[in-house]
Amino acid sequence: MKILNKLKVSHVIPSFIIASARFLWTEDKHIVTTHYTYRSKKLPKSFDGYKIVQVSDFHNAYLGRRSKNLLKAVEEAKPDAIVITGDIVDRRTPNLKRAAVLIEKITGIGQTFYVTGNHEAHYKHFNKLYDVIGRSEVRNITKYSAELERNGEKINIAGINDVWFFGDEGNPKTYRNFQNELRDKVSGLPHGFTVLLAHRPELLSIYSKNNVDIVFCGHAHGGQIRLPVVKGLYAPHQGVNPKYTQGMHEQNGTTMVVSRGLGNSRFPFRVFNHPEVVVVELRAEA
Repeated sequence: MKILNKLKVSHVIPSFIIASARFLWTEDKHIVTTHYTYRSKKLPKSFDGYKIVQVSDFHNAYLGRRSKNLLKAVEEAKPDAIVITGDIVDRRTPNLKRAAVLIEKITGIGQTFYVTGNHEAHYKHFNKLYDVIGRSEVRNITKYSAELERNGEKINIAGINDVWFFGDEGNPKTYRNFQNELRDKVSGLPHGFTVLLAHRPELLSIYSKNNVDIVFCGHAHGGQIRLPVVKGLYAPHQGVNPKYTQGMHEQNGTTMVVSRGLGNSRFPFRVFNHPEVVVVELRAEA
């Protein structure tokens, strides 16, 4: 009997390991598309039905054959604009080629706008990344804002570098400088509706103090592990039981869209938290 029990255990353990590995691989690589609708009376009528597709936190991810699924998801959404909200690279991974290929492929689908994340700030090949971006069709709006146009009407699209570009987070001056730059960026824009690209969702209170209608963020990785009741378990710069890990959130008239992102950083797995492409359809209300 003892021998039989040992044989059973010896079979169960490898089976459990294989099943767990398959589960984690699927959780990590199976990309889903999440659709949201944003409504505003300030939105010009021509932008009714305008679609913005968000890609975030790629982190030089290895998707293998599923990279085609990512591009297919973006293409099938029929985007009017594509936004990349930071961490396209991982500062611990020297492989820049994956990010370069992603930029090349996505810009082939439609007009694409980009802002930095915290990983770009400490990325040792940052200059090479900027060279890649500069040679590509992606529009880097961390320095200069742009316009989106449809049927003769226009809205603003602005972006800001991640906080790490402004200095040490332990220094109060860092956040002051971040807030001042954000204020300067969005206060003098020419049109009445503003889209902001920023990396960190925990800074919604700062975004909402400015003339921003909708902001696209990432960074939280969906809370990494998601459970039915508590939702995301942990997010960088929010800690345990984070508030902003996915979805739409509103404060002081500013709506924030948070992507769960595509890749991982220090923690290598996602659980009940598939990587996602976000599609936001803008609707003009009377």
